Amino acid sequence: MNELGERIRKLREQCGLSKAELARRVGVSDVTISYWENGTIKRVGHSRLEPLAKALRCSIGHLLGNDRDAHGSSHAILSSLPLYPLTTSPEAIGISAMPISHFPMGFIDNELIKKDDYLLTPQHPGHFDFCPPGTLMLARKCPRFDGNGLYLVEKNARLMVKRVEQDFNMILNVFGDIDTCNPEERTHGDTLVFHATIPAIWSMKIMNF
Repeated sequence: MNELGERIRKLREQCGLSKAELARRVGVSDVTISYWENGTIKRVGHSRLEPLAKALRCSIGHLLGNDRDAHGSSHAILSSLPLYPLTTSPEAIGISAMPISHFPMGFIDNELIKKDDYLLTPQHPGHFDFCPPGTLMLARKCPRFDGNGLYLVEKNARLMVKRVEQDFNMILNVFGDIDTCNPEERTHGDTLVFHATIPAIWSMKIMNF
C-alpha cells in the first residue's frame, strides 16, 4: 500500500492545492508530485520533506505517518503554522498566496489547532475590525456560516473581519467595531462570501528585557 503517496494526495486536496501549485511551492515538477502520489517514487528526498510539509501545513512526522493520534483526534500535531499577511484583497488568502513565515507552535496551545488552520496578521492600520495591526489571528477555513462568531468575509471584492450572528428569524446580522455598512446592509449576511472563522486572536507585544 502506498501510504505516503495517499497521505500526500489527501493533504494536498484538503489544502486546496493543485499538483502544479504544490510542485511550485516544493520546487519540483508536477510529474514528481504525481509519482509521489501514485507510488512510482516511494520516497521523498530529505531536502524536499520540509518544504513539502510546510506546503501541506503539517509536521514532517505527520507527513511520514509517525505521529498519528490513536484516538482519531481532529487536531494536528504541527511544528509551525503558516503566517499570511492580511490585506483587503481576497488574493491575500487565495491558492496562490504565499506565507511570509511559519509561526512556531511552541507559542500556541496545540489543542486550539486543527490541521488546515493558518495565521493572519493585519497589514493596514484601521482596515480591520477587532484586530488592529500587531494582532495575530487564528483562521480556520469555513465556506459558510457555522454559528455566531468572528469571520473573515468578503464583500464587493474586499476582505473584512466581522462578527456574524443569526437572530430568531434566521437572519444573519453583521457587526463590527468600525461599521462601514449602511443599517440595511447589516442584516444581509447572505451577501457575504465566507472564507474562515476566527477562533482566537492574540496581541503581539514587544517586550523589553
